[in-house]
Amino acid sequence: MEQITIITQYFYPSHAATAQLITDLAKGLSQKGYQVNIFTGTHANNTTPELSNQITIYRAFSPITASSSILSKVISSIFFLLNALKYVIFSLPHNTPLLIASNPPYSGLLGIIVKITRGGKYHFLLQDIFPESAVMAGIIQQNSFLFNCFSKLIYLTYKYADNIIVLSTSMQRFLENKYPELKPKIKVIENWAVEDIIGCDKQANDFAQQYNLDKTFTILYSGNLGRLHDIETIAEAANILKNAPIQFVFIGDGAKTQVLKQAIQSNNLKNILLLPYQAREILHLSLTACDLSLVSLIPGAESIVAPSKLYGMLAAGRGIIAISSANSYIDQLLTNSGCGINTPPNNPQRLADLINELASDSTRVKLMGDKARQVYESKYTFKRALAEYEKILFGI
Repeated sequence: MEQITIITQYFYPSHAATAQLITDLAKGLSQKGYQVNIFTGTHANNTTPELSNQITIYRAFSPITASSSILSKVISSIFFLLNALKYVIFSLPHNTPLLIASNPPYSGLLGIIVKITRGGKYHFLLQDIFPESAVMAGIIQQNSFLFNCFSKLIYLTYKYADNIIVLSTSMQRFLENKYPELKPKIKVIENWAVEDIIGCDKQANDFAQQYNLDKTFTILYSGNLGRLHDIETIAEAANILKNAPIQFVFIGDGAKTQVLKQAIQSNNLKNILLLPYQAREILHLSLTACDLSLVSLIPGAESIVAPSKLYGMLAAGRGIIAISSANSYIDQLLTNSGCGINTPPNNPQRLADLINELASDSTRVKLMGDKARQVYESKYTFKRALAEYEKILFGI
């Protein structure tokens, strides 16, 4: 039986997007007959059920639980990296391909060690392009000592990797322009929806009824509220529309949750509902408890990250309003397929006008939703992604 080892800080039972996607990948590979070894920093308790007999999970020790604070994330990632280093030196099965997820981004160091000491193969899966993502998030300064050190480490990770897997064509172009000599190694495998959602009418949706969304035109943002997402524009648009019969729902958490809480308090907004991450078992309800979905990125971020929430929205069969730079890959996807509309960052009035216009055009909204589902079924299913991973990891 062929084996694969995956090193990822986030894994089942975490609700983080990376955790759920890597968990899907591990389960999919095990169902194809591969033995999958997971090394993760995600904790589990005694009641957490096992995933499969063909998935072996090793969990790193950490004295803290990671949160949205930068300090806690750094400390947690260091403990994970030290534990993972011990694993690859003493416990990693020989002659087994290694897939390393870039959580934390410097985890690629483990692959370099395996390559040099054992001559082993590893593939590096980028969740975002670092350290540029940290610069955009305001965490480190461009061309600072820290930036240059991380850049050299990341380049070595890329250089020694057998393949560099990115999540979008925009990320691919960014890396190819920066490192043209690495172009043959850079492969694109786009994400998928963690649940293949069956269409659900909002009026008959239990989740929508629970939060009184079934009778109100609803805009949904579901997922990470991170530093690279333009939450400020959405919050200001909600303020502009505070007297309109339109409800904004945010499901998730992250560094910019505070932006929404401040907007609600400062402007006495009744049209914003904040909810925590929902269990995977009810995603088919939470993602369809709306009329339109939102994706947002700050200017330039579309070349650095690929928001995984996009695929769940497509699968849910809901039209999408994206806040991203003109001609971004998201803009092109929505425009070419007709499943949504792109609007520029930092322009809340334009976003508010667009939402107000669509709220009175139910025919157009439904058509965008139908096209979204068609696009998902034709291009972004998990079966497609699993086949692409199998081809890269095992040469099949």
